[in-house]
Amino acid sequence: MKTFKHLADKIVKFILRSSPVQATHVGCHLYDHELDTVDLDSILERHGQRKDFLRQLQDIAQETLTDDEHIDLQLIVGALQSDIRTEEALRPWQTNPVRYIRLCMHGLYTLLYRDYAPVEQRAEAFLQRAKKIPGLLRTAQHSLEESPAVFTRVALEQTGSAVHFSQHMITRIASTVPCIGKDLDRIRPKLLSAFDGYAQFLSTKIRTQRRGFAIGARLFDFMLKNDHMLPYGMHDIADIGKAAKRNAQRELKQLARTIHKKKSWKAVAADLKKQHPEQGQLTTAYRREMKKVKRFVKDQKLVAIPPNETLRVVPTPLFQRSLLPFAAYMPVAPLEEEQVGFFYVTPIGRRLTDEQKEKQLQGHSKYKIPIIALHEGYPGHHLQLTHASRAGSMLRKLLRTTVFVEGWALYCEEMMYEAGYYTDPRIVFMKWLAELWRACRVLIDVGLHTRTMSYQQAVDFLVRDALVEPVHAEKEVTRYTLSPTQPLSYVIGKKQILALRSAYQKKAGTAFRLRDFHDELLSFGSIPVVLIQRAMGL
Repeated sequence: MKTFKHLADKIVKFILRSSPVQATHVGCHLYDHELDTVDLDSILERHGQRKDFLRQLQDIAQETLTDDEHIDLQLIVGALQSDIRTEEALRPWQTNPVRYIRLCMHGLYTLLYRDYAPVEQRAEAFLQRAKKIPGLLRTAQHSLEESPAVFTRVALEQTGSAVHFSQHMITRIASTVPCIGKDLDRIRPKLLSAFDGYAQFLSTKIRTQRRGFAIGARLFDFMLKNDHMLPYGMHDIADIGKAAKRNAQRELKQLARTIHKKKSWKAVAADLKKQHPEQGQLTTAYRREMKKVKRFVKDQKLVAIPPNETLRVVPTPLFQRSLLPFAAYMPVAPLEEEQVGFFYVTPIGRRLTDEQKEKQLQGHSKYKIPIIALHEGYPGHHLQLTHASRAGSMLRKLLRTTVFVEGWALYCEEMMYEAGYYTDPRIVFMKWLAELWRACRVLIDVGLHTRTMSYQQAVDFLVRDALVEPVHAEKEVTRYTLSPTQPLSYVIGKKQILALRSAYQKKAGTAFRLRDFHDELLSFGSIPVVLIQRAMGL
């Protein structure tokens, strides 16, 4: 009988081999010259392999497993079951044109923006992957049959961005590594023609899927229980979202009276949003705040900061801007020695009107920037995922639940207030405004994917109830259509982590130290909270 360790090693190799693009992303560079194979035979072969692994895992004698192996077993079983169920239910190779253009762009982008090897080596990998993109996009056109209208629109936007990105990067690489300049010049017209052909296909040939983007109530509930191991169904999730929304609104009303006695909380929010950095100073403002918050976390000994980690604050890549209206974090590569993360700041669109530019800038209020910085950087995503990359098993380096990742970052917004990082009531107000937005996300996530809320209703809801700028709200809701159960992760994860901290503190009694809880919590990786609770003996 195969041991769990032997089988886990095989599954890890399968995961990395199955997606060269994802392998590069996590820091495995064995397949940097390759692109994912997306033909139907390859898809069915991987699908069958997952089912076979699942059968083999069921034969493992669980009494022989260590505590850590028990956790890893539950993680990989859940991941395999999720992949199998979603492939069969959603047929993404036939219905999601976004996945193909993302593979192309992420496959190229990651090679260049991580300094894991000499630039000549990465440039050669870029060339080899670029050569394979036309074939991948031809296969995509053969496979795609129908698509939700919003997916088609996103794919078209990203394909247009891919043209500009590729042109820019080819010119940049050719000047940096002249020895492959001629090869890049030869591939350039083929690459651009492939993108143009894909855009033409999306514009004229793909049918609009009647059932739309919603995954449906049954699959939504399956993901809650299987992917995130939550004790809640979709109705429970909605109730939690409603309660969180009411609580945030109550806090906002109280704070508004402190800031301005005669103005409503919505009027106060409008005033605070108008106070923002200048258009060309966004990145600088975030860099300054990242340094400040990292110093505070270190000085206050709130959580350990591992060695060999770096966070770079950079503009959001062109091909990502259609889905990332504000800012976002690109995680560290868990398999690389140097842990480099990227905090993306989306520049203000040049083609926008002055009014639209002002609306976009209002998403970067100077009273909101401290909250965003700690959420995305220290002690939020960057620090947490750096810890996760040091987890003991390869499976925990590769597998994660957004409920823990996003829940931790939202928890940090409150924890850092408790620790005294920010005391200005205007910053506290923006913290609660962000919390209101996350509560609305819960309700939208459930509504969109159980077909009780339309796309436009979701946009209107964000604008009306969370005061999100219309230009941002549309991009936000577009992203939610592509990522069911991710938007609810913030509020649900924070709720679970706070409950876990309370139980930990009760058990520790007078010996409780916040640093101890944080360090132990983050040592398990980005796994479902219920598994951490059991491992902690709570």
